[in-house]
Amino acid sequence: MSGGSSWRSPNAAERYALHDYADFAQEFLQRNPDYLRDHAETQIRIAENPASTQMEGEGLAGRWGLSFPHLAACRSPHQSGALVAARRSRRGRVRNR
Repeated sequence: MSGGSSWRSPNAAERYALHDYADFAQEFLQRNPDYLRDHAETQIRIAENPASTQMEGEGLAGRWGLSFPHLAACRSPHQSGALVAARRSRRGRVRNR
């Protein structure tokens, strides 16, 4: 592979060790033309009707299988909604449902 690094290189595991599945999923979506089109169309609908922000955001998330368990600043952990809440495992680590 000329001009760039390869995921097969010896230090690739070290470089990506701190990334989780969500990091890779985000990178995938940022390069997916269907997602980018859907996101842009969703933003247009929100601009036309700001009252639909939550509904449109949840619709986009549902269509793409997204969840946002770490929105503590935006939502109370006891408030229910369409977003998936994080839960703790027996070892105390936070896991997605």
